[in-house]
Amino acid sequence: MSEYTYEGIDKTGKRITGKVDAPTEGDLRMMLRGKGIRPTRIDKGTRLTDTRAKVAPGANIGGVPNENLVLFTRQLQLLISSGVPLLQGITLLHEQSLHPTFKKILGTIKEKVSQGSYFWETLAPYPRVFPRLFVALIRAGESSGSLDQMLKRLTKYLEDAEKMKRLVKSAMMYPIIVISIGIGVIGIMLVFVIPKFEDMLSSSGQKLPAFTQAVIDTSHFVVNNALFLFGGLFFGAYMLVRYVRTSEGRAVMDRVFYQLPIFGGLMQKAGIARFCRTLQTLLMSGVNIIDAIDICRATIDNAVIEEPVRKIRAEVESGKTVGMVMSKYDVFPKMAVQMIQIGESTGNMDKMLEKIADFYDSEVEVTVGGMSKLIEPFILVFLGGTVGALMIAMYLPIFKLAGGAGD
Repeated sequence: MSEYTYEGIDKTGKRITGKVDAPTEGDLRMMLRGKGIRPTRIDKGTRLTDTRAKVAPGANIGGVPNENLVLFTRQLQLLISSGVPLLQGITLLHEQSLHPTFKKILGTIKEKVSQGSYFWETLAPYPRVFPRLFVALIRAGESSGSLDQMLKRLTKYLEDAEKMKRLVKSAMMYPIIVISIGIGVIGIMLVFVIPKFEDMLSSSGQKLPAFTQAVIDTSHFVVNNALFLFGGLFFGAYMLVRYVRTSEGRAVMDRVFYQLPIFGGLMQKAGIARFCRTLQTLLMSGVNIIDAIDICRATIDNAVIEEPVRKIRAEVESGKTVGMVMSKYDVFPKMAVQMIQIGESTGNMDKMLEKIADFYDSEVEVTVGGMSKLIEPFILVFLGGTVGALMIAMYLPIFKLAGGAGD
């Protein structure tokens, strides 16, 4: 037995301190929980350890794919709904996890839960793996005794969010990949194909057309500066990727894409769908509107919408309705604002948010499908026209020589 000093909060919110003998810290936690006391600080001896601010090993670990989180949430929900205790469920999923980083995190979570910590408390130190929305819903589920239902809602939310992310990503990547391949093909022609034609044309001794000469000069420039051109291209791409990964770079890129004719509308629809889906999930789970808006701002991943959401939170906190404040900002479509106002007036805001999210999800799917059909002809015309122009430039002297021979 060891002597422990503890601080905690009872069911009435009163702060309690004391000393007690217990075999282990885990036994002490369980004993305090049984008395309705949530421990906030525990010390073996005289120095108190603040368990509210304590970060578990690996708290800054990242690099866990979203697919792992979705799978973990779905499997844990199935286990708990089948009557498996939480600790046993976490233990099973820890043993089955194949991702080394996620397995390490689950091991730490399992240890803390076995010592009497709340499940949500063990998730909070890993914000890069478990977002604030995830922790907030788990906390609400544990408080209300409906953890399985919260996990079910989280599973659906994460699956919908991942589907939306893949759609937007595919819409952005498709033209970039095709254009990159086209640039590569043009580069190969300038470096390897055009010089062959130049050798053949120079042997004729005739003066080359201006267009042909310009293409040959471009080929010389690319060949002579290939190392600098390709090195600069890769370095520029590397620096751009690094910049976009910063908060400032992401904000700039979001605003740039938002101004583009097609991609801007896609980003707006995806952002509104994510905002409404997140807010609806939080409100259905019993999270108050202020905290829900705050969590939405942190998880929306769209710099153009984040700023209005931050202002909405401040004005709603002062007593205004969400719909009234949203109507001030053009980033929110009028239809969405009107539906939210109707939902607030009828007391069915969560259902109305769900309808808005479903509508814009379907709009994103239609837009992505239409973009693929619309962009493909333009890319083919661009690539075909560029390659065709290069070939015409090379064949012009041959046509001219053949015409002269016919005369």
